Amino acid sequence: MVNPINIGLKMFRSINIIQKSNILNQSINNVVKNRYYATHKRFFRRTDIVQNEKNWEVTLDHRRLKTPNGRVLTVNNEPLARAIAIEWDAQIEHIAQPTMHLTALCNTSLDNPGKLSSHDITSYLLDFIATDTLLFHSEEEELKELQEQKWVPVLEWFNKRFGLKQEISRDLMPPPVSTETRAVLARHFLSYDFPALNAMCFGIEALKSPILMLACVDRFLVPQEAVLLARLEEEYQVLRWGRVPWAHELNQAEMTARVAASLLVIQSSSERHSAAKKSQGDQST
Repeated sequence: MVNPINIGLKMFRSINIIQKSNILNQSINNVVKNRYYATHKRFFRRTDIVQNEKNWEVTLDHRRLKTPNGRVLTVNNEPLARAIAIEWDAQIEHIAQPTMHLTALCNTSLDNPGKLSSHDITSYLLDFIATDTLLFHSEEEELKELQEQKWVPVLEWFNKRFGLKQEISRDLMPPPVSTETRAVLARHFLSYDFPALNAMCFGIEALKSPILMLACVDRFLVPQEAVLLARLEEEYQVLRWGRVPWAHELNQAEMTARVAASLLVIQSSSERHSAAKKSQGDQST
């Protein structure tokens, strides 16, 4: 059996990123709650987690946290439950649900409001490959050199990791994506369960790059690195034309929090699957 403590240690970095993002959310809470979306006042004093057979639940003043459709929000391991509890506890005066990515991901996987299957999500992600940010290189010499310096190592990792030869585009036309590439990536995506695949989609949409998200899942990149690579062209333009005070930092922190939340759900699902397989192997010997 895999020790839950080891799972928690492996996920610590992602939880730490989310905690840092929550601190940022607290500091701008009064701004965002009035400008961007409706909020509700905090109605609970404390958060806790409880174990229910093989799953874990989050409680608010001893009341079980539920999804929008009224299901009890359950997750498959303790570290993920603790991270969700931290997310709720970080809501100081008002509850800004759009910033609570872990809760949203778990709600979506449990309620599945779009009635999607794993094959539906996989098909969507395969179509996303042709629009991956890393596959579009600029014709502007200075930016092209920067992209080759920063992006090519990740593309080389991607091709080696999956045994592919993905081309890039130097104009506005999407690069070709071969049938073999789609087949290889389809098998990979479908190896994840529905909550992990839903989280994968969330992270990919944030980065606009399946390649960067896969690199994070494989621990080739950490979320901060992936976000900077996804924002490479924007950062290049900022250096030339100037930075809008606090806006760019907020956007970067928000994107990093989304990717970190996605990774935490994916890793928790993968660790649980590995633990289950190892347990079955032990019983068969």
